[in-house]
Amino acid sequence: MSSNNADALRALAPLRTRDYRLLFAAVGIEVFGTGMWTIVMVFQVLALDDSPLALSAVATGLSLGLFAFSIFGGVVADRFSKRLIITVQGCTAAVMAVVAVLSLSGAIELWHVAVASFAMGAGSAFFYPAYSAYLPQVLPPEQLLAANGLEGALRPSLGQGLGPALGGIVVGAFFPAIGAVIVAASYAIAFVITLFLSRREETGQMSTEERTNVWGDLTAGVRYVVHTRWLLWTLLFG
Repeated sequence: MSSNNADALRALAPLRTRDYRLLFAAVGIEVFGTGMWTIVMVFQVLALDDSPLALSAVATGLSLGLFAFSIFGGVVADRFSKRLIITVQGCTAAVMAVVAVLSLSGAIELWHVAVASFAMGAGSAFFYPAYSAYLPQVLPPEQLLAANGLEGALRPSLGQGLGPALGGIVVGAFFPAIGAVIVAASYAIAFVITLFLSRREETGQMSTEERTNVWGDLTAGVRYVVHTRWLLWTLLFG
């Protein structure tokens, strides 16, 4: 076997594990839905209020939700990784389903779109730390690097490529409500997929004796970020 074939097999090795295939599919669909929403959201806002200010305010909600809960999401993920993955997917699917119904019925308002964007950003702040915390329970240590590589290839191709492209095609051919329906369906499918994750002991979580309170972990996280200059400025720049 050539070295190239061996490298390819090592890179795809995590996909041999059933639970990782489920996680990989859920992440891919979640990334796709978020990417599509970035386009659907723009045209939905323009249909409601053709104003650059309104569009900027709503678009900021996605980043604001992510920023507001980024540290807290990591703290919670350390304790409830699998349950958090399922909960976040279910809640996001419910929010997007409400938006799709409102859009189809013509009852949607600007603040509905803003709340949905904020909720999607907040969901990402919880989902990805939970995914990272749960991954070592699914894969052996020697496959974690390959899993990170697969995810790294997945995000730009679906989140910045296919998702926005399909969003533009759907909105251009029909109207924003149809795009919202597809986004809601994507999150619903991802939610159903996470329900099939194996029941396993969450060994990565701290024991009762080791577990500190949430507020202590949260303040420790903020303190670490503030005193780690390269990390602080990277987050601010991002």
